[in-house]
Amino acid sequence: MIAVTPSCSRLAGQRGVALPVALMVLVAMLLAAATLIRSVDTATMVAANLSFKQRATLAGDQGIQAAYLWLENKQAVSPADLNLTDTPAGYFSARHAADPSWNPANNWDNAVARSLPPDSVGNEISYVIHRMCSNPNMAYGAEPNKCATHSASSGGVGAGASQGSKASAFKDTTYLYYRITVRIVGSRNTVSYVQSLVLVPAT
Repeated sequence: MIAVTPSCSRLAGQRGVALPVALMVLVAMLLAAATLIRSVDTATMVAANLSFKQRATLAGDQGIQAAYLWLENKQAVSPADLNLTDTPAGYFSARHAADPSWNPANNWDNAVARSLPPDSVGNEISYVIHRMCSNPNMAYGAEPNKCATHSASSGGVGAGASQGSKASAFKDTTYLYYRITVRIVGSRNTVSYVQSLVLVPAT
């Protein structure tokens, strides 16, 4: 049996080929690892931002409650004041001039919103109230002022009215619609807006 030994020239031609291949594979693996880390970081950041956004939106309930309590107190103590705009209190006696496609940020930039003290987690809450009427600084029934209203007994006997056939007819209660818009500025400059329509007896 004759053994064949590789020649020195063939061995010399193969010397050092594995090193460039290994380096190329290593670079590809490093790029794949960097892409994976970046993807995980992005997903974590998006999840955190959504969490902050949801937390800020939930804090808007405090603004809705504070604004409604202000309206309720005004209606009980000095109802005629609801016919007049009170910008330091964040109250407007008519709809926004650009309704229905208005930008609530215009109110905050002009410093006419009512701000609340920061809550326990540092959310900054402010609100504005708009009476859903066409003309500012006018009484609800004055012409040409038109307001969005709701009657307590529309479509039938209202709450508190007697259903007896010979009972006295009680006067219907008319309510005005008020729109409360709340802005919440939370952690990492998270900004959320919440709106709610409430009913207050007309004066």
